[in-house]
Amino acid sequence: MAQRPLWLLAAAWIGAAGAAPTPAGQPAMLAATYQASAERLRNSPFRRPLTLQSAESGAALRGEVYALVDQPLAMVSAALSSTAGWCEVLLMHPNVAGCRVTGSVAAPKLAVDLGTRLDASPDAPYHVEFAFRRVQADDSYLQLRLDADEGPVGTRDYRILLEAVPVEGKSFLHFSYSYAYGLSARLATQAYLSTKGRNKVGFTPVGEDYIGGLRGAVERTAMRYYLAIEAYLAELATPEDRRFERSLQRWLDGIAEYPRQLKEEGTREEYAQIKRGQYRRQQLALH
Repeated sequence: MAQRPLWLLAAAWIGAAGAAPTPAGQPAMLAATYQASAERLRNSPFRRPLTLQSAESGAALRGEVYALVDQPLAMVSAALSSTAGWCEVLLMHPNVAGCRVTGSVAAPKLAVDLGTRLDASPDAPYHVEFAFRRVQADDSYLQLRLDADEGPVGTRDYRILLEAVPVEGKSFLHFSYSYAYGLSARLATQAYLSTKGRNKVGFTPVGEDYIGGLRGAVERTAMRYYLAIEAYLAELATPEDRRFERSLQRWLDGIAEYPRQLKEEGTREEYAQIKRGQYRRQQLALH
C-alpha cells in the first residue's frame, strides 16, 4: 500500500502547544475573545461565522479555529465529551482510517489509525494513541484535551484543545492543534511541497493567492476538522444508525464550498463508500 507523505499524516492531528491550562479564568478569556471578534465572525469570508489562523515556530506548527455554532453549550458539551463521538468526527478526515476507544473509564484513550486517502484497506500504516481528558464539560464551559507524546516517523508532542462558552443560546468554540516535527519529517515535507504538493494552498490571503507550505497544510486540516465537528453537531438529533452517514454527507457539502483548498481525490461517492467501510469496521471495534 502506498503511504501518504508524513506531513499529511502529521498535520491530520489537532492540539495546542504547551502545558494544559487550568479552567480558572479560561471561560472569561474565551468570552472576551468572542466579544472582540464578533464583527469578524459576522463578516467572515468563510460564509459562516468562523475565523482561522495558523503559526509556525521553530519545529512546531499550530492551527486554530474560532467559530460560532448553532447548538447550545449543554448539547455541545454532552456530544463532544463522548469518546465515541470523537471517533465519528475524526473518521470523516481523509487521513484517518480508524478510531477505537481504549484505556479505562477513568483514563480513556483514542487509538487512531492514520491511513491513505481513498484507500479501502483496513491496514493503516501509522497509529497514534491519545489520552483523552475532560477538564470541564457542562452548560457553562467546555474544555477537552487530547495528548500524545509520540507520533509517526519522528513527530511528537501532539496537543489537542477544544473549548467553548455559551453565547445567546449558541456556542462559541475554540479549536486548536499543534505538533512538533524532527529532521526526517521536515525533509519529507520539503520533498512533497516541492513536487506534488507545490500547488496546494491554505486560506490566508498572500498577494493574489493564498498561503502555501506547512501553514497552508495546517489551515486545510483545521478547516476539515472544524467542518467535521460542525456536521456532527448538526446531526445530533438523527438516529444513531443514520447519524454518521448524514454527518458525512454534510461534511462533503462543507468541503465542496472550498474547492481551491479542500477538493478530495476521486469522486464524492468513492470517498463516501470508503468512509462507510471504515465506519463499519470502527463500529465493530467499538462494540
